[in-house]
Parts: sequence; structure tokens; C-alpha cells
Amino acid sequence: MTTLLRNPKFALAYSNRGLVYRDKGDNDNAFKDFNEAIKLDPKLALAYSNRGLIYRDKGDNDNALKDFNEAIKLDPKYAYAYNRGLVYLGKGDNDNALKDFNEAIKLAPKLANAYHTRGLLYKKMGDQEKAIADFQTALLYCGAGTLSCELPQNRLNILQKK
Repeated sequence: MTTLLRNPKFALAYSNRGLVYRDKGDNDNAFKDFNEAIKLDPKLALAYSNRGLIYRDKGDNDNALKDFNEAIKLDPKYAYAYNRGLVYLGKGDNDNALKDFNEAIKLAPKLANAYHTRGLLYKKMGDQEKAIADFQTALLYCGAGTLSCELPQNRLNILQKK
């Protein structure tokens, strides 16, 4: 990344490169870059949020929650920090998961991932109607961000066949 060559103390560049590594499945290098971003700028909420995803991917829910909580503390309006709901969902804490997904949608009404994950939660809770509505909304906004349109479409197809 040329930005890092020109300015090796640019925390945001490390966080961005970490996302690229994560997208490629290289969580080890992603984790290193998120750590470096936090070291350079301990107030960079998105670096904590991104590292929280790595912890979650590794099954380390306690550290994931700590990072998401820190991201929310630093920037309560950063919608992606409410990916904390994924950790709650994995732990079976549906109430807190729903609160986080709702907050993410309130902060970023076109965030397809939030609708998709809330749809998964509604499906888990047995509310097919709300799950279908959220998967349909996710389809409206997918493709522009990190969510592939294939995921909500597949979930929607399964629910509508029942």
C-alpha cells in the first residue's frame, strides 16, 4: 500500500489494509494491521470494530465484545461497531443482538449487512414475516457494501418455499 510507504504512522491505512487481508481470508495479517492501527491511534473506533470481527471469527467472543464495546464508546454513531450484535447472536443473547442490529439500521438505514443479520435473528426467533422483510430490504441495498446479494437471496428463497 503506497500510503504506508509514504507515511508508516498512518493508522487508518493499517486498518484499511487489515480489511483487505480479512477479505482475502488472511486473518493473521489483518489482526496485525488492526493492532498496529490501534497502537498508532488508540481512538480509532473502526480499528477496534475491525479487530472485533477477527476475534469473533476466531471464536474469542470475550475479546470481540471488548473491542466492539470500545469502538462504540469511542464513536457511538459508527454503525459497523454494532456488529457486536453478531457476538450476542452467537451467544444466544437475542435481546441484545436485536438492539444492536436495530441501532446499526437507525444509524445507517441502507446498511444491508444489518438487515441481513437481523433477518437471521428473526428467523431464529421464528418470526418468518419479519425475517422475509429484512432479507428483502437487504437485497435492496446489497452489492454496494460488503454484503453479496447471494446471501439474503438464498435465505429469502428458503423462507418463501415454506
